Amino acid sequence: MIKKMTALLLALAICTSAMAGCSNKKDKDKKSANDADTTAAEDEAAGPAKEEVLPEPSLTIDGEKIDTTDYVMCNIAGIDVTFDEFRFYYFTNLAQYKQFGIDENDLKSNPETYQKFLDYVISAIKNELVTDKLAADNEIVLDEEDQQVIDGNVNKCKADYGNEEEFQKELKRSYLTYDVLQKMFVRAQTYNKVMDTLFKNGGKYATTEEDFLKLVQDPEQYAHEVHIMIPFYSQVDLDDSTAATFDDMTLSQKVNAKNSAYNALDAEAKTAANEKAKAVAEEVLKLAQDGEDFTKLVEEYNWDSGMEEDPKRGYYMKRDNTGDFPKELLEEAFSLKPGQISDKVVENPTYGYFIIKRLEPDMNYIKENIDSLIAANDNPAIQAKFSEVLESMNVTYCGVWDKLTFDSIT
Repeated sequence: MIKKMTALLLALAICTSAMAGCSNKKDKDKKSANDADTTAAEDEAAGPAKEEVLPEPSLTIDGEKIDTTDYVMCNIAGIDVTFDEFRFYYFTNLAQYKQFGIDENDLKSNPETYQKFLDYVISAIKNELVTDKLAADNEIVLDEEDQQVIDGNVNKCKADYGNEEEFQKELKRSYLTYDVLQKMFVRAQTYNKVMDTLFKNGGKYATTEEDFLKLVQDPEQYAHEVHIMIPFYSQVDLDDSTAATFDDMTLSQKVNAKNSAYNALDAEAKTAANEKAKAVAEEVLKLAQDGEDFTKLVEEYNWDSGMEEDPKRGYYMKRDNTGDFPKELLEEAFSLKPGQISDKVVENPTYGYFIIKRLEPDMNYIKENIDSLIAANDNPAIQAKFSEVLESMNVTYCGVWDKLTFDSIT
């Protein structure tokens, strides 16, 4: 919908992307099989295929190679980061850095730029290690059940490859070792356990159910509202082919179709579309004020896909705007009393026009969904806790750190 919840993915995100091949290897194999018949002649004409050169790990300082077996590149908050683990983050973030328009020549020729890159890598690793630090500080340890989940994920990853040789090649392509891959899955499971133990309903830092139920019933702290959103794009005309299938589309598909058509308009045409949408919004407001059933108006006119499944439910908005709702929508909701409908069309420069009705809290719904509501309520506090831990994490570097150059690590 229009609200945005920041996801605290941390290690989980890295884990799911560490080896892209774990998720797409089978698709690649299928495509390769389908393509084989059509490309055989081309391959023969091109001559023998070049053997793939896979990256080999090495650390070179002042022209001398260092034995990286169990070599610790840095220590962050008491946690050793080995060369193999550092190397994975190094090359993962190097790929991101290149997307910023900074190429290898910049990193080779400018020591200051390279140092900033190293700082960027360390920052990425620190973000991952917040999970480990929280687990250590709160004596959270993984058990046999957790280990089964980890082993299952690793085995599932390996199963996507035809044999051990192909699996090992993919590890190398991804700048991974088997031990580092395992560590990623351990960290992902640790993240899950940290969230369950500390931040979910009943967790150490979570708002208690008793306190939340009091909070959500305080009209100065929470507003339960339902609205009709009529976006700027809602009244634009579609081309014939899109219009022909429009009625069969889902609401999300209709939103995409209308929004695409709106974005293709020039400034003058967009202004005209905005005025058409506003006119519809004013008509709907009058219908609501004249006593038309608000739920039926939502079903007929609303473009908010987040309300499609249950137009009566609406949203629970917190005064501090935890859910990142449009400011104008939030302010109008809190200005109303339960049962009241806004006396004006509320405009937001991004989403368009709103007609708003404030409702009493639905305690049955709240109790049924208490876990997710507490999680949404606590999201800023969770982020603040992660930031607090992150800021406390000091870094100690290895003896050769200051001698690192772009050519040191392969």
